[in-house]
Amino acid sequence: MLNENKTSHTLDELKNFKTDFSHDEIIENLKNDNISDFVKIFSIINLSDFKTSNEALIFINHLTNHPTPIREAVSIKFEELGSKYFDFFQNDFSKEKILNAITDINPNVSRALCTLFQKEKRYSYLEPYIIEKIECLLREIEADKDSQDDFYNKTTKSHAKNKKLFSLYWFLEALSILLTQKYNSKVLKIIESGIKFKDYTIREKAAKILVKIENPPIELLNFTKYDQNFYVKNQVYVKINFED
Repeated sequence: MLNENKTSHTLDELKNFKTDFSHDEIIENLKNDNISDFVKIFSIINLSDFKTSNEALIFINHLTNHPTPIREAVSIKFEELGSKYFDFFQNDFSKEKILNAITDINPNVSRALCTLFQKEKRYSYLEPYIIEKIECLLREIEADKDSQDDFYNKTTKSHAKNKKLFSLYWFLEALSILLTQKYNSKVLKIIESGIKFKDYTIREKAAKILVKIENPPIELLNFTKYDQNFYVKNQVYVKINFED
């Protein structure tokens, strides 16, 4: 009965649904926790600018801890506005929202953020925090022998393992985009672990970062050179002589 009432209420909303909002209406809709998801989504779609930094905070708050369609709409709009209003997103609140969203369960959110990073390299201020997230994941994996076997030696599947692989994959992708060369000693340690993973997608991302390091260690290049997976090996192709 509850589901029927909710569906009926949603259909009633759609009959006279407004899809264009003024700027002030958009902000008020985003501030209202009791308003429908439909209204929030179309408000986000109609958003074209921020008048204040506080409006940007109200917006970025919806990047996490909201239903998937809202998070995805915010990520797409953030891809559009994140460069123009970069200064509004350097605070700690925005930083945590962005870091958490990089590994959103919906890969479209992760992808939209990485596309923004490609266009706006000033988000490299996030690099040390991304490195910390990766290091934390690796410490969790390496703290337990059985966990190490699962990630480095076996192809076993589990929800917990897949969740960590998913997070590691997207953090490595973000790091490959935002690499500044400032933290190369830490990044090289991450690569040393990443290129030994059983899952080839992690090895591929580690190799992608490796070739962007200035003067990458030849031993790591050579290790990746002989990887059995074409996509991993292809990342380092331009960096090494395959005839030696």
